[in-house]
Amino acid sequence: MSQNFDAIVIGAGVIGISTAFHLAERGLKPVILERKEIGYGATGKSSGLVRMHYDLEVESRLAWESFQYFRNWSERVGGECGFRRTGFLHIEPADHETQLRKNVQMHQRIGIPTEVLSGNDVKKIAPYLRTDDIAFAAYEPESGYADPMLTANSLLTAAKECGAVYIQDCEITGAQISNGKVTGVQTSRGDFSAPIIINAAGAWAGKVSELFGVSIPLGTWTHDVVHIRRPAQIPDHLTVIDSSLSMYFRPDSGNLTLVALEDDSRLDEPAEKDLGYVAKDFVERAIERICARIPAMEEGSLHSSHVGRDGLTPDQRAIIGQAGPEGYFLATGFSGTGFKLSPAVGLCVSELILDGKSKTVDISGFDPMRFERGEQLKGENDYGFIWRNAST
Repeated sequence: MSQNFDAIVIGAGVIGISTAFHLAERGLKPVILERKEIGYGATGKSSGLVRMHYDLEVESRLAWESFQYFRNWSERVGGECGFRRTGFLHIEPADHETQLRKNVQMHQRIGIPTEVLSGNDVKKIAPYLRTDDIAFAAYEPESGYADPMLTANSLLTAAKECGAVYIQDCEITGAQISNGKVTGVQTSRGDFSAPIIINAAGAWAGKVSELFGVSIPLGTWTHDVVHIRRPAQIPDHLTVIDSSLSMYFRPDSGNLTLVALEDDSRLDEPAEKDLGYVAKDFVERAIERICARIPAMEEGSLHSSHVGRDGLTPDQRAIIGQAGPEGYFLATGFSGTGFKLSPAVGLCVSELILDGKSKTVDISGFDPMRFERGEQLKGENDYGFIWRNAST
């Protein structure tokens, strides 16, 4: 016997849970179906940066709207998200100065607190950084990072309080479609019926989508992360994306610093492949680069490392919108940047479903069919791809 709901959300990562939360807030009874457990995919391995600096305006708008949640989490959602204000610095190579300055102007137009700093200005606010190679950088004093699993769990609690249902260890095995409309899904735990289905399955979304007759160009991005014990002379520091060194880093609890690299990524590994261990030379490369930016880190020590994986699209931008049979929606392919956008994405997807269009932020540019039309999203003042493999 089929279990009936108003909507089915496939995937209990932060995007899916946020969507369920916002649908439930609007009075629907959604069910979240998860093949493993909450945060099993990209969310559980996310680095959790909360910043608004993008070269694509719609992403900055989503990040700014999401920031209103992160900094007022207990009032907007309830529970805790672990947000910590550290300040955020975005460093670009010298030949990207024009793009960075124009992007900061765009962010200021949106209302984001941000400015362009000189290398000397950076040294004043972060004396522990080596800045002789920094001519300019974008600075967001209010930004920082949050805890992805705290975020997901508190969103889930809030969604359930509004009437949502969560079922884990529940793998989608088939789609139910009648007269061009979705009617439900078949799963390892029985059938579920609903007139609305949202595929938020992350790296697995491509295979799930094929069940509905919708093909999406979704590969994977597998990333390595290391935690380093900071020496005593380095305090809690800024959260930094340092594109000149193809690296990002942020402080973490326990006097740790999280470091990850943007180059030599492992692309298009199967979603189901075991994450395994970090690449053989990753730890050495990560330590070399963090010491190049924070010289005193030479006296630090290795704490731990881990591996994560997310869905990656050809333009490294999300896939959001209706596709294929009526009632079938995609919210996937965030290419490593979904966490910080998730509160606003869930809100916008709920508006798209219930109101016919997203009102908070116009997300129509993420249309799943853009690739079939030969279109790709590109920043107005583009920095190029974030994630690069060894050959790009």
